[in-house]
Amino acid sequence: MSAFALSNKAVKLMKLCDLKGFESLDDLLLLAALTDCVCPAICMTEGCDYTAEMEPDQEQGFCEACGGNTVTSALVLAGLI
Repeated sequence: MSAFALSNKAVKLMKLCDLKGFESLDDLLLLAALTDCVCPAICMTEGCDYTAEMEPDQEQGFCEACGGNTVTSALVLAGLI
């Protein structure tokens, strides 16, 4: 049996899918790519899973839960922007 570790970005993308009710990452990314002004985003702070709708290129959005500028859009996390 082989073992592999997911990156923090991958873990947060999977969490974002779960929290937003998407069945797959493809569904989440398709929605994010097709919207003009906002897409799903998640806080990157460990232990904080605050989600919001942010600009597709957001890398340092304000987190209302932990107070950091740590909210990142799904498209940035996936490396599409």
